[in-house]
Amino acid sequence: EPFDYYMFGQNYIRPLVDYRNSYVGNISIFQDMEQKLQQGHNVVLMSNHQTEADPAIIALLLERSNPWISENIVYVAGDRVVTDPLCKPFSMGRNLICVYSKKHM
Repeated sequence: EPFDYYMFGQNYIRPLVDYRNSYVGNISIFQDMEQKLQQGHNVVLMSNHQTEADPAIIALLLERSNPWISENIVYVAGDRVVTDPLCKPFSMGRNLICVYSKKHM
């Protein structure tokens, strides 16, 4: 059967999250977003993430309160996440729009 790269990434990162001290602020906003998405509207979240693990951490922190968003969020990523052998297995389980930098073209 196919390998589940999404759960691979989630289970790899899960022990690194300190759930007692980590939280999503303004969780009601995510509930409103999920309702809008289910109605067919678009929602754009913008952030400046710091690590390759950020998509998995976001999904982990939302998996109980907003599982639909957790599994269906689409990330914009640089080409390195699909070409770097260490990043690629984690990226394969995510919905990605890949952006190629002009520096590498």
